[in-house]
Amino acid sequence: MEAVRGWLVAAAAAVLLLAGTALGSEKRPVLVGAPMDVSDNDEGLQRALHFAMAEYNKASNDKYSSRVVRIISAKTQIVAGIKYIMEVEIGRTNCTKSVTDVQGCAFHHAPEMAKRVTCNFVVYSVPWLNQIRLLKNSCQ
Repeated sequence: MEAVRGWLVAAAAAVLLLAGTALGSEKRPVLVGAPMDVSDNDEGLQRALHFAMAEYNKASNDKYSSRVVRIISAKTQIVAGIKYIMEVEIGRTNCTKSVTDVQGCAFHHAPEMAKRVTCNFVVYSVPWLNQIRLLKNSCQ
């Protein structure tokens, strides 16, 4: 009887090992609520990034506005709303803060005026309540 039980345990372990190997070769399912990559042209991401940059420029003591040079990474996380987690490179433009639409502004090219930094922004949005907040603004 003990030999049969040992054989069953060994067979069960082999089945689990094979199943684990087979499952490991496939793409694993995403955990609910985990941050997920999002496309740079996602409409919600673009709204969140626009909001983060407006808040950054408002808080900045710089005479010139800054805008995004490139998106390094972007993720969304579904919580009691949508959290946008972004790492972006931003640059100083040649437009002063009085200009409302900085997307058309060129970047400074002169070394003494050019300023590029990498920023991490976290924006929390609840679109169905028309709420948006900047939770994190860290630049270096």
